[in-house]
Amino acid sequence: MKSKGWLPLLATLVLISVGGAFLIQEVRVLQVVNADRARHFQIMVKPASRFTLSYINSIYLEPAAEEFEVGAGDEIILKGVRTQSPAVAHYYGFEEGREYYPVNRKMKSFALRVGMSIPQTLDCGNRKISLQEMGEKGDRLEVRVVRMTLAHYLLSKF
Repeated sequence: MKSKGWLPLLATLVLISVGGAFLIQEVRVLQVVNADRARHFQIMVKPASRFTLSYINSIYLEPAAEEFEVGAGDEIILKGVRTQSPAVAHYYGFEEGREYYPVNRKMKSFALRVGMSIPQTLDCGNRKISLQEMGEKGDRLEVRVVRMTLAHYLLSKF
């Protein structure tokens, strides 16, 4: 009989421990925040996670892609630029005629403007996000990596 009294207590302690871990477990989140409107997108990432920003260069109307990696801290690392256009490559300061230009630039965040007539997408893992859905033409978007608790991340999805 006495052993049956410990079973509910043990189950309660396990649930409290799991719940506590849920409240304090920290995760990294890639956020895209519209600074002009109350819209944002976020996805959980790990260090070394890769994501790509694809768009049509607004000056030369040629496709380009910027490839990024989540750093060990909360930084974003621009790993390279991909384009077949010599004009777009020159715009970025590259002189050689290649398709991929390696870069290794660390930053805390970066900003861009929404262009409604020119497709812009953010590919992260198995998610592909259209940035046109994040706001109106000309809205300023900021991309950054932040840390938050797992509970905060999951509750922000609602």
